[in-house]
Amino acid sequence: MALLWEKAHDALCSCVNVGVKFAPLPSPPHLFEEMPAIEPDAEVIQQQAIGVNAIDKAGFKRIIENYLSSNVPDHVKRAIDEERALDQHIFDSIESLIDHFLIARITEWFQSGLDSNVPDVNRWWWAISLFVGVCIQRPKAVLDDGFHLIESIALASPPGYWQTKANKGPHLLDWKGENDVDEGVEIHVDGAIAAAWILDVLETEILLMFRWWPEIVNRSHLYIPLRMRERLFSSINNEAMIDTLLECLPHLIIQDLEFSKELIDTIIGNLDSDKMTKVVSLAERISYHSVETSLLLIDCGFEHGGDSAVIAQGALSAIAVHDEQAFLSRVERAAAHNDIRSRRRFVQSGLRILMQIDPNDSRGILVNSLIEDDEVSRVRVRRFAIEMCERNPSTRKTLLNRLTENGLETEWLN
Repeated sequence: MALLWEKAHDALCSCVNVGVKFAPLPSPPHLFEEMPAIEPDAEVIQQQAIGVNAIDKAGFKRIIENYLSSNVPDHVKRAIDEERALDQHIFDSIESLIDHFLIARITEWFQSGLDSNVPDVNRWWWAISLFVGVCIQRPKAVLDDGFHLIESIALASPPGYWQTKANKGPHLLDWKGENDVDEGVEIHVDGAIAAAWILDVLETEILLMFRWWPEIVNRSHLYIPLRMRERLFSSINNEAMIDTLLECLPHLIIQDLEFSKELIDTIIGNLDSDKMTKVVSLAERISYHSVETSLLLIDCGFEHGGDSAVIAQGALSAIAVHDEQAFLSRVERAAAHNDIRSRRRFVQSGLRILMQIDPNDSRGILVNSLIEDDEVSRVRVRRFAIEMCERNPSTRKTLLNRLTENGLETEWLN
């Protein structure tokens, strides 16, 4: 435990030293107009934070013991010498324990600094400095809790005393189509300024942006105050941010459809196969908000080929719910795609819908699929043909003639 304390304190000192370099820091959200808070010098903030932590060994012990009480592995509990096994577990997990301690310390200081009744401005400065330092020096430590802290600051509410939920949409399984707007969530102006300042400082931390930005974009109350449209726009031409932009897109479509279209138009031509596949996979979700944009992605998927074309087939079937004519205008291209995997996917997902819309097969798509006689799709295509003949007996003769002309067996149709 002594070694853990020493390393944890050293880590806190290092992170605070980095954080105070970005002074002047944002003002505390809860200020008294008659007595505005005056920010101390960076050196004073640094000395205070480190000094308070140095004398609070009891707080450190409490944080670690509370964590270990519910996170000790079973093999430690079952050990003959449990104390020795626990010491070994602490030694093996020292870095993750340090990360947990730093987050707990940041949270404690923010809870005091964001207390609207009795705000502790000193702990606000310490928390901001430590938070920024940890984000830069140990970003993995704040991957899970960082967004919660950012939103706490924006709402000027102590961490852990509130909860907001992600906006429901077609990206969630329990979405029912209704508009779900957060009620009772009010952004604090000074808190939002502070949260935006932190994001400005961390604009080069790709790992954190990849995790936080989709969460922020998915909160309508944070999207505008934290200037997310501006951040996304400035990242369009940054190749390192492409993955982050793709993660944001499903949520951005709900918050800012027009900008989503602009973003897709800009990045669509510069994507490799894996990223193109990821973008095309969004087409079905996008169709709930913009059929036009969804069709753009479907066309790009067909043109790009490979996995993108296969995924585009599934999205095209979903389009039929919103716009039958848009679906019909692309079925010939879909059914005759040069990738056999794509054609097979059309038979699986699109052919049934086409037969419901056009039971007479006026475009000859079913007939052409029969002539192709793909062994994987054969059973399904023949079943559709039998159903079509049962519904429209007049088509049987035409179908038999086409199969005979191409030297295919017809016994199954009789």
